Amino acid sequence: MTTLRPLYAKCESAGDVSNVWFAMSNVRVLFLGASRLVGLLRRFVGAASEVAVNLEMFSIENDARWHAIAAAGLAITVPGPAFSHSEFQPWLLEKVREYEIDIVIPNIDSATVALSRVAEKLGEIGILAMVSDHEVCESMADKAKSDGVFRALGLRVPDGESYPLLAKPRFGASSRGIATLNDATELAFWRRRNRSEEFFFQPFVEGREFSLDAYVDGTGRTLGIVSRERIVVSGGEAMVTRTEHQHEAIAMVERLLRWKRWFGPLTVQVIDDGQQVWLLECNPRFGSGVTCSIEAGLRAPEWILSERLGLPLPKEPITWHDGLCLTRSREDHFLWLS
Repeated sequence: MTTLRPLYAKCESAGDVSNVWFAMSNVRVLFLGASRLVGLLRRFVGAASEVAVNLEMFSIENDARWHAIAAAGLAITVPGPAFSHSEFQPWLLEKVREYEIDIVIPNIDSATVALSRVAEKLGEIGILAMVSDHEVCESMADKAKSDGVFRALGLRVPDGESYPLLAKPRFGASSRGIATLNDATELAFWRRRNRSEEFFFQPFVEGREFSLDAYVDGTGRTLGIVSRERIVVSGGEAMVTRTEHQHEAIAMVERLLRWKRWFGPLTVQVIDDGQQVWLLECNPRFGSGVTCSIEAGLRAPEWILSERLGLPLPKEPITWHDGLCLTRSREDHFLWLS
């Protein structure tokens, strides 16, 4: 990992047996597409208090004026080009200098791919890019490629052409655009109206859905994997989720993390049909329900700040308990648009 300029200095006064750390500057974090992640950004505020630094947060968004993180007073939104646009990388390199950014964190799949392309350049100028290798990000963003990776690693994935069949956009997110096809007639009708090459087909598996949130530090150590059942889901986002050790799924994630170089937070989706676990997808970034895992002990915001500050990380993987439930409610924010 690139050696970054220190944001902390250690003071060892004569006769003082303790190490005293004092902040040299604020820590500035730039998110890529954090828009509605109010709960996650609030946990970064709490983490900053834990490591005793002043935190400023920014997020690259489209030019809409109603992003919840800005309305909640948590971050300044910066309008920018789409993460998939060819202009994004040079634009980002310019903006991180302008805003004196210390850490960059992607929050949607296209942002992970874009950031992975410039992570090395950011490191050269002293900025920590919380992102896995480009091959990891590119493969996980494409459902067809990720399925091939899972199979090559011997991980169990839904297989065959039995109905019902799911047609998933290869580069989709949040369950948008998924079609359920119940028989060959429906499939033929669907194909007349869609480009099959833009979709990934997978048999539907019925069962309990789990998300697994994990964190890999800059040395490649996995600091924790927390599994949680997605009990109520709306628009692909967990509205009610509860921690529960799903040991087979945890073992799957451990095996996956031995492939290539992972760094930072990631979220894996699986289905437990009551007999075995099926791996569906992996996102090398924070998932929408990660705050449940953070509260359970996966202190990723604190670890990210510590990575940048050069502070010690846990020596052993965390332990956590079953039964912590996150239940979400809608929170209103108000701002004048005229």
